[in-house]
Amino acid sequence: MELLRVRISSKMNKIRPIFYDYEKDNDITLPSKLIKTFEEMAKKELTKAHVNENLSKIEAKYSDYKLVRGICHLLEQRCIYESPNKTFSHSENNNTISAIYIRRKIFEESSKIGYPVTEYERKRLLERVASKNNLTINELEVAMWNDLDKNKYLKSFDSLSPLQLVAWYNLSVLQTLLLNCVKLEFSVYGGFTWKKILRKIKQLGLMYFLYHESNSDSESNNQTKDDEQMVWNKKNDNTVMCTVDGPLSMVRLTDRYGMAMAKLIPLIIFTEKWSINAIILRKSISGIKKTYNFQLSSKDKDLPLLDASNIHFQPGPKSEPRLSFNEYAVDDFDSNVEKKFMDKFLKFSIGWKLIREPDPLILSDGKAFIPDFVFEKYGIKVYLEIVGFWTREYLKRKLEKIKDLITMHSTTSPSFLTSSKDAVQIDLLIAANLDNYVSENGDKIGIKSIFSKFIDKKRLIFFKKDEIPFGPIIEYLKDIDSKIIEHVYINLHDTISKEIENIIRDKQNKVIFLEKISDKHNIPLESVLKTIKNLQSNNDNTKDVITNRLKEFLLVDNYIISNDKINELLPKLDKIKKLQDAIDFLTENDIPEACITLLIPKMGFEIVWNGIDFNNALIQRQLTNNSSIGL
Repeated sequence: MELLRVRISSKMNKIRPIFYDYEKDNDITLPSKLIKTFEEMAKKELTKAHVNENLSKIEAKYSDYKLVRGICHLLEQRCIYESPNKTFSHSENNNTISAIYIRRKIFEESSKIGYPVTEYERKRLLERVASKNNLTINELEVAMWNDLDKNKYLKSFDSLSPLQLVAWYNLSVLQTLLLNCVKLEFSVYGGFTWKKILRKIKQLGLMYFLYHESNSDSESNNQTKDDEQMVWNKKNDNTVMCTVDGPLSMVRLTDRYGMAMAKLIPLIIFTEKWSINAIILRKSISGIKKTYNFQLSSKDKDLPLLDASNIHFQPGPKSEPRLSFNEYAVDDFDSNVEKKFMDKFLKFSIGWKLIREPDPLILSDGKAFIPDFVFEKYGIKVYLEIVGFWTREYLKRKLEKIKDLITMHSTTSPSFLTSSKDAVQIDLLIAANLDNYVSENGDKIGIKSIFSKFIDKKRLIFFKKDEIPFGPIIEYLKDIDSKIIEHVYINLHDTISKEIENIIRDKQNKVIFLEKISDKHNIPLESVLKTIKNLQSNNDNTKDVITNRLKEFLLVDNYIISNDKINELLPKLDKIKKLQDAIDFLTENDIPEACITLLIPKMGFEIVWNGIDFNNALIQRQLTNNSSIGL
């Protein structure tokens, strides 16, 4: 604690440790020099006294002694000291003579002949003890003090790179600051990470509380009204925050809670996204206690080096290992059911992203519930909890959490239809194994009837033999798809129309990729297609300019192509016979290959297949021209 360097802003009431910023000056001279010094001292097997003497000389050359001494303190933890290897055997029993034994014999002999007060008497005393133990005086002098720390020699030093040392120092500084932490708030990303941290919190005997912190206000201030309409499906970024409290009273300052909180830091900062807010209690020289705010996150521009590359290193035996976040990124699953489910679902192409162990859902008591999976699309989340092997007690605890979630976040409407900005709606599916009840007395529980009491039937999926049926899940997700498409089409029809109008106003845009519109605003492509079909089928030509303009385009798959572009290509396409040549020609003229086989019939041609070989396929003018440019 005495080696901690901090900067304090009294006006802002903030505190921040002074990290080693090697990037600022592009200088790692000090860490490199200290590492090299320890390596050389280990080769020479210097005593602890000589080691301290050499380090004092280095420290004297730098103005910031706390920095040098702090780095040396870490490097000392990677050193192993031992007593001198030279041993002496007693003449009578051949046992190794220890320093304690030698000192005892010297004091015994001194009590017989008297305490030596001159150098001659001291030498005479040592000769008598050495003679009785078959030792020389020099051997006796070495043996009597070889167990003192200053006489132990540096046997080995576990070296590391300068950047690793810098990262280790910065991490240690951060942990040291938090020794006087009375309240810690942090956030991380990913359910797997949350599980590890919350488990560690319980092991350390700390209490935690989860809550949501919205980050949407600052982003929405700069948006126009139309922009706000187009981000209808981008829900408030409700970051999950965890609060860990220290001692209930600040009157008696103790570092027991701070020590526990400091142990959480490596688990937090070695993740992809994280933030830390802490209240630090410090005592002034006059003894007055005052609290300061400390903040640090992975988004900070001046974030210090805390993890030196992906090279894992472990300090010496006296300290805890410092791990990089990659060590937490494992692919193992809690059960074979989860693995089989994820592997199979990824083969379906329904547009929903499947994420394993998402961020926690918060219960009414501030505790965490982390579902096994979440399906995500257009900002909509559908959670899935798998109940595999279960006992009566396990099922009771699980049901209490699920009931709590449903009570807190119950809704009769899909989450994307709710208007309240503050409401957090939870859409939770339950997949329960009917066969995997672990019973101690052979009784059976009607799991179907238990879940059905408070969960909609459409959200319940029962399975056997570790095989979760995909039909009900896909049907449920597709039903949401349909509602989203219709909702966007109805509510954003005018906005989508305006977006299309802006694009086709430029006469250079003769081939328009509709996916660019849906991707730009994160809305369903089907809603864009439905809007275009509605506009093109509108018979009121005087209603809107865009209606007339769109009728000059042909809708083909997920593209609209101008009639001018098609008429430009027709003469040359008439001269082409092979389908492959036609595809090459149209592709060279900026027609997307994905829609060419659908476009050719609309241009008045038919594809003639001569067997299954694609290279033998031809195109020819339709005998009856059913082509229609536009709809």
